[in-house]
Amino acid sequence: MAKVVVLDTCVFVAGLLSPRKSAGALVSAFFSDRLRLAYTEPILAEYAEVLERPDFVGIITPADRIGIILKVRSSGVRIEPSAVPSVRWPDPDDLPFVAAALGTEDKLLVTLNPRDFEPAAAFGLQIMSPALAKLKLL
Repeated sequence: MAKVVVLDTCVFVAGLLSPRKSAGALVSAFFSDRLRLAYTEPILAEYAEVLERPDFVGIITPADRIGIILKVRSSGVRIEPSAVPSVRWPDPDDLPFVAAALGTEDKLLVTLNPRDFEPAAAFGLQIMSPALAKLKLL
């Protein structure tokens, strides 16, 4: 059975834009059902909002955006977010990703910004780079 993992938005978008890099391998594995993405409604909303930004006009079409979000909703694993311990988080905007990862069995979170998640290791989360996740999960 495919592993369940939380992808930080930066990894998800990087994977869509650079399919030959490690993040791209993870996103490709998701689209081919070899990896399952854990998501919550706030994560899905962030993915959608970021993909709609002007930076991606001409790169990701509106139809592609809809298809991507539908794929996450239909093939991903909707997680009931866990409570996030109160500590000093470097970027509080990342807490939905921590809450989702805490709600998964394997507690895996893949990011390009590991410093934003440093406190999470104390709560049992495994924070991985895309390259490490590619080696361990695919």
